Amino acid sequence: MTPARAELAALAAALCDPRRSLASLVGETVRLRQLVERHSRLSMDRQDGLRDGESFLPSGWAISPVQAGLCAREPYRSAAFIQGLALAVRERLDVGGGRPVRVLYAGCGPFALLALPVMAVFDASQVQFAILDVHAETLAYARELIAALGLDGHVAAYVCADAAAWHIPAGAMPDVIVSETMNTALGKEPQVAILRNLHAQAPGAALLPAAVTVHLGLDRRSPGEPCADWGRVFALDGDAMRAWQDAQDGQGGSLPAASIRLPDVLEQAPRLLTRIRVHGDIVLGDHDCSLNLPLALPGKPVLAGGSVLDFHYRLGGQPGLAFRLRETAQSHKENSQ
Repeated sequence: MTPARAELAALAAALCDPRRSLASLVGETVRLRQLVERHSRLSMDRQDGLRDGESFLPSGWAISPVQAGLCAREPYRSAAFIQGLALAVRERLDVGGGRPVRVLYAGCGPFALLALPVMAVFDASQVQFAILDVHAETLAYARELIAALGLDGHVAAYVCADAAAWHIPAGAMPDVIVSETMNTALGKEPQVAILRNLHAQAPGAALLPAAVTVHLGLDRRSPGEPCADWGRVFALDGDAMRAWQDAQDGQGGSLPAASIRLPDVLEQAPRLLTRIRVHGDIVLGDHDCSLNLPLALPGKPVLAGGSVLDFHYRLGGQPGLAFRLRETAQSHKENSQ
């Protein structure tokens, strides 16, 4: 075993331990990030070219190799997804079936960061990965790193494709689908389109994240205080995707979302709050990582207390939540003045 593989094995044992809290794994996630950056050809110290290699797809923005690599610098985020993925694999192993658990990793980035610790903990006879990315350059970085760490036996296939349009081969239906291709409030990037496409083909697969919900409320007043929550605007989970499929929603370029009435008195501007349940009880809440930072409403509108906002989720090349201000008798009177 090489020194790098031994280091990864030690880190992986901690990161995949379901008894460890996310806060207790910050050190291991930092060292994992340092390990992959050290053994990758991709330079993360570039001062220019941050967006070199990005793409704008029919389903949203596919970030560049460097931008994808920077996600590894968020310790809570990495720890939550690695721990969740290990737990999902372990659960599928316990069910049995006489074959390795199949994991589809859609949007692997240059480090395949979420897969490496799981590969190091489980034998290749226990888990096999399909490693997918839309960018050939990004996929090549991941492939080289996996080989350098002696883990290529854990990979059944490397796939360069748009996960929002890719057809899963009939003989390779996954048991677990993991995709971390999202931005705050599910905007810009193609997380929704990717999971809709893959879940429709493999409805029995465990999804990571299991649920992403966007709420409307207020940012916290000070660290440690909770954010005010006025209600859930949108959910991306198995139940929602089945409902969209049954109702054939999304054909008109949008998905349904909730309507929220604002409090009569607004103390500050409303914010979209993104909460992520990765798997089981593993969650990322307000301010845990960049994905959970409260986000201003599109257009940063000035809103009156008591207004009703009708939301919908816009599909296509610029995905994200949008809203219309419902015209009530009171608002009509005020607008006409």
